[in-house]
This record gives sequence, C-alpha cells and structure tokens, in this order.
Amino acid sequence: MLRLLPRLLASIVAVGLVSCASSEPASQPQFASATRQHNEADATNDSEGDSGAAVETNAAPPAPPVESVAVQTTPTTPMPAPVTAADDASVVDRKASNDVGSLGSVGTGRGGGGIGDGSIGLLSAQKSKDERSETRRPMPAVAMKFAPDEPDAAPVRGGTFVHAGTNPFIDTATDALSTFAIDVDTGSFNFARRSLRSGNLPPDAAVRVEEWVNAMHYSYATPPKSSAVPFAVHVDGAVSPIAKGKHVVRVALQGKTVTTAERGPTHLVFLIDVSGSMQAADKLPLARKAMHMMIDELREDDSIALVTYAGSTGIVLPTTSLKNKGRIHAAIDNLKSGGGTNMDSGMQLAYREAQKQLGGGRSARVIVLSDGDANISRTSHTDMLNAIKGYVSEGVMMSTVGFGTGNYNDHLMEQLSNAGNGNYTYIDSEKTAERFFVRELNGTLETIAQDVKIQVEWNKDVVARYRLLGYENRDIADKDFRNDKKDAGEIGAGHAVTALYEIELVAPSSTPYTDLGTVRVRAKKPRGTKAEELAVAIPASTLKEQAEYLDDDAQTAVAVALAAEILRRSPYAEGRTLREAAELLRGAATGPWAAERRELANELQAVEPRFAIR
Repeated sequence: MLRLLPRLLASIVAVGLVSCASSEPASQPQFASATRQHNEADATNDSEGDSGAAVETNAAPPAPPVESVAVQTTPTTPMPAPVTAADDASVVDRKASNDVGSLGSVGTGRGGGGIGDGSIGLLSAQKSKDERSETRRPMPAVAMKFAPDEPDAAPVRGGTFVHAGTNPFIDTATDALSTFAIDVDTGSFNFARRSLRSGNLPPDAAVRVEEWVNAMHYSYATPPKSSAVPFAVHVDGAVSPIAKGKHVVRVALQGKTVTTAERGPTHLVFLIDVSGSMQAADKLPLARKAMHMMIDELREDDSIALVTYAGSTGIVLPTTSLKNKGRIHAAIDNLKSGGGTNMDSGMQLAYREAQKQLGGGRSARVIVLSDGDANISRTSHTDMLNAIKGYVSEGVMMSTVGFGTGNYNDHLMEQLSNAGNGNYTYIDSEKTAERFFVRELNGTLETIAQDVKIQVEWNKDVVARYRLLGYENRDIADKDFRNDKKDAGEIGAGHAVTALYEIELVAPSSTPYTDLGTVRVRAKKPRGTKAEELAVAIPASTLKEQAEYLDDDAQTAVAVALAAEILRRSPYAEGRTLREAAELLRGAATGPWAAERRELANELQAVEPRFAIR
C-alpha cells in the first residue's frame, strides 16, 4: 500500500482546465491622461496600530474636487481575433479561493456568461471593504517542489510561496471604494518566467498578477517637466476582449524620468548571502556578475559598502568611493560561500552602515542578494523588520534581489522589500540582471514618491460590480487611505504602475451617460511625512465600445493579467487558455516593446499542452 501511495496522490493532484475560446477581437487607441495636484488639508492622524490592529484617525478631510478628463483618440487598426482552441471537457481543479463560492457560466464569445458570473460565496460581495480586509486570509506558506514531466526537462524546483487569495467581484451599491498600495515588484514574474523558459509551469502560489502586469514595458506619457507632480495618471477602458458582458478599465501611473546625471548621489550597502546554500552557479556566482554590472554604471560621487552574512556576519568592504572601482570589483570577486544563514544579524549591520552615509542630499539603500533561506536566529521577516524599523523610518530604503531555486523563499524576499520601502526582483540570468542593474538602475536608486496609495471610487449608478485584478497582498482598508502613517508603496524614476479592473455596467447595453468613477492618488515626497492628493475622473467617453480599440499597451496588460490568472488557477479564468493570452500579446507586439511581447507569447503557448494535463 505504501508503494501505491505516491501514485494515488499523483492521480488526485493531476488536473486540467476546461478550454474555451473567445472570438472577440482586441487592439488599440490613445489613452486618457491627466494629472491634478491637491494639497491635503487637516490630514492629522492620532496613531497607527500594529499590523492587523484598527488604526484610529481624525475625521478625514473632504476629498479634493474632480475634473473630467478629455479623451483623445486616434485611428487604429483592429488586431486579428484570438485563435480559438477546441472545447475540452477536462476535469477542473484549482487552488481553493477563500473568497469565491459557486461560479456561473464562462464567456466564450459563442454565448454564455462572463468570467466569474454567478454568486459570490465565502466572502460575500455584500460585505464592506474593511470587513473584506479582515475576512480574507492568505493561504499558508507552502514548500513546493516542482518536478519535470519529462526526463530531459530542466524545471525550476520549488521553494516557499504564499498564495495571496483572489479578489472577488464587489457590489458597488454596497461598497464603491477600492483601495490599495502600488507595487513595482517584478520578482513573481521573473521567477515564473524561468519556469516558462524551461518549458514548465510555475507553482500556482508563485504567480502574483500585479507583478506580471508591472513587469512589462509600456509607452505611457510622462508628466511635463514643469509639473510639480512626479507622475502622470492615465485612465481608459473598453469592452473586455476576454470576458463577455464585461468591460476592462485601466488605471496607470507613469513616473518622471531621471538621467544618471540628474539623480542625487547614493550610498549602497550590498548585503550578500554567502551561506552554503548560495554555492550554485545561479546564486552567488550570478550575484557577483550582477554587482559588477551595477558598479560599472554608478557615478564617482556614489559609494559602496559590502556586508556578508552566513553563520556570522562582517563588513568585507567598508564605505568606498566609486573612484576606487578596482578595489570594489576585487572585493566582489573574493566573495565565497559556506556556512549557515544568519540573515537578521547581517541586515542590522547593513542598515547601520547605510545610515552612516544618509543625509546631505545623499540617499542610502540596502540591497539584499539572497535565496531567502534564513535558518539561524530570528528568521521571520516580522522579527527582522522590527529589529531595523528605526532605520527604515529614518529614510534608508531596502531592495531585495532573489537568486536560485530549490530552497528559494519568495515570500520572505517580497515581504522584506515591502516593509523596507523598496522593491523586489528575482534574477535568473545575466540578461535579467542587466535590466535591473543597468537599464533600470536610476529607477532603483532614485525614489520619486513614497507611500503611494490608489483609491478608486466607482459610480454606483453606472458600475454594478467591479473586481481588481491582483494586488491582494497590497490591500488597504478604505478608512486608511488618508492615514499618512499607513505604509504603502514607492515609485522610482521612470517606473510605471498599472492596475486593471473588470467591471459590469448597470446598463450593459447602453453607453454610460456620466463618469464611471474617480481615481484618487496619495503620495509623499521622498522622506516626507505629509501626503498630497490628486484626483482624476474616469469619464464615460474613455470607455470604448469595442475591444479592438484598446491600445497596444492596454491590450498587453490585459493579456499578461489573463495569463497570470490562468497560471495561478484563478476561478475567474476558468475556461480561458494560455493560447488566448498569447494571441492577445502577439496582436499588441508593435513598437519598441514588440520583441518582448512576442517572446512571452511564444513561451506561454509552448507550455499550454502541459497546463491542459496538469
């Protein structure tokens, strides 16, 4: 019986998805754009509770006025309709969602309902947002081992991941507010992409929709040079190309760009994991190459320190000016791995080194390079962050960079960067390292806005229901939107943030006669304590009547979100296929990012057969 147990378990876990097809086309026009700055009056807050505790605040100030945004459109060429796949009666097995009950029929373009039609179950759409925040719980951290389907495959082995749950559709008449912190992390996308490139599927819990969407490049307009607001707000929408009876609305922020000459001087402390678990070629050796790339891009008035941790911690290179690049490169080359992993001790030392150089117009940042395998002393991210919270409040940023597989702790690396006021990425190759450490370096080093929150207020007379795609672990209680003590996300120079909503109109057969809602954004200046707020309307005129009028950027975002929803086995993606997502991407593969979109489309389509039998 014991010998039969693995086979029995394998037969239980083996699953497929019902394949449906959408015959609805999709393509492109100009995107609505506007910014308007408002100073927040009387936004004093009494106190902030611990994580998970209620926060008491003074009465919220009145929201700033809203101006409708004129929408300009340009003629576009409709993209070809997605290639359809034959219907499949495979058994459906998805990760149990803690907010969805029975689901209705799935839209196929040939009749039937839209994605996720039907009643909302355990987390009722009739509940308020604050109640939802308390009810939804992430799935527990699970060590996942990912084995190849074929002997010659080179799969990504497992690690520690936490499934963040799935946002439900919300009844606007009951709860019209959607509030969340922005997120520019790309770790989930890069880790999952490694699986796709090897012809395998990533673990469900490793896929976070917002990180997939924000990992792609877009051609959003930046704010005018004269603007006091460091980012532009863009809104638009159209009939959904993937869900019958629904529309998709895009809310995006585009940060101002800063050249290497324009950014301020910076002090970086590399906190490098040199434990025995970092010996593999895709860990410490790749981390060394990545650091060499960054060093060659820094200015002479920047400075570097190297701190290592294993069973013990130490400063292997004290603060050194970039005028001495040879000395820095030599210190990096001498890094060797071995021993245990005392991450929290190393982190405290790195923060102390970074704090020494902070001030006088100089920023300071700790960059953690690790597989996240902390196995000595305090190893929870909460304990580590409590130990260094004083340095975080003083303005030292922290970015985390993940390496390797097998024992990789994605959850720890992501949560450390969130609470450390930084960003999180994963490096699987020199090509990925070149993007983060070279091409997007100024965005990593130059923060243009801190504690950035978005709140969308939907017009209940126009929008019946809405659903935010992703951002489950960036959820903020509606009442904390104007609580300036509440931590949120950061935007670096040139960074873009995209959020997608699926909405259902009150009168789906007619054109809306008034604004769909209002987008409000709150943000602080770097190291600031007082947030400013701007508001942008979502005018009815921005909602295109045909899916083919989505521009290439919006179509790309929708396609990537669909792929992520499928790969994480969202019940709202039931019946959709990776081939559909790939065809949407190919239809948007024009302009400067065409190659990037075609490459991902090919990878998604290549793993479609494996997903069908999973």
